[in-house]
Amino acid sequence: MRGQKEYDFIVTLKHQDYKVYDVITVLLCVMTLAAFVFAIMRTGFATYNWVNIFLAAFIVIHLFITTINLNKKEVIATFKWSLFAAAFLWLLYPLHVPAIGIFYIIAALLERQVKFPQEIGFSKDSVTFNMFPFKNYSWQQFKNVMLKDNILTLDFSNNKILQKETESDVSSETEKEFNEFCRQQMAINS
Repeated sequence: MRGQKEYDFIVTLKHQDYKVYDVITVLLCVMTLAAFVFAIMRTGFATYNWVNIFLAAFIVIHLFITTINLNKKEVIATFKWSLFAAAFLWLLYPLHVPAIGIFYIIAALLERQVKFPQEIGFSKDSVTFNMFPFKNYSWQQFKNVMLKDNILTLDFSNNKILQKETESDVSSETEKEFNEFCRQQMAINS
């Protein structure tokens, strides 16, 4: 969890499927490579240098290796280094479109936030969502908080309900301890 706060319980949520993000990222990198090849063919081979070739080769190799890792369940594959390399290709001649380069840098930084493990920290003071965007709630904002059969249910006072599956199986003892902790905090803070 972000910050130095101590939490009594931290629940890690099952990560979502990132296929849409991954496909968009691969397409962005392939479009960069296509634009680079087209620019070289249009302006002539004298317009590029070894840095351009290195960045293009890095994108191809990194995309290949990362795509192989997409099938591994225990690994969350990230394309941020391909996006950074693509950004530098856009910043250098012969492409040299700084606005697109900056867009790729922002995309690389946001990918890290999107794929960050989603965690919810429960302390005596509050409930903290460590995801993008970062959120903090007081116990008064909940009617009920319960963990049952690896499903975390957060029933907000404004009638909003959030249900998420946990990343790993939770033992029945931990489940009972967590539910009792949440009942006590809602009773104390109501």
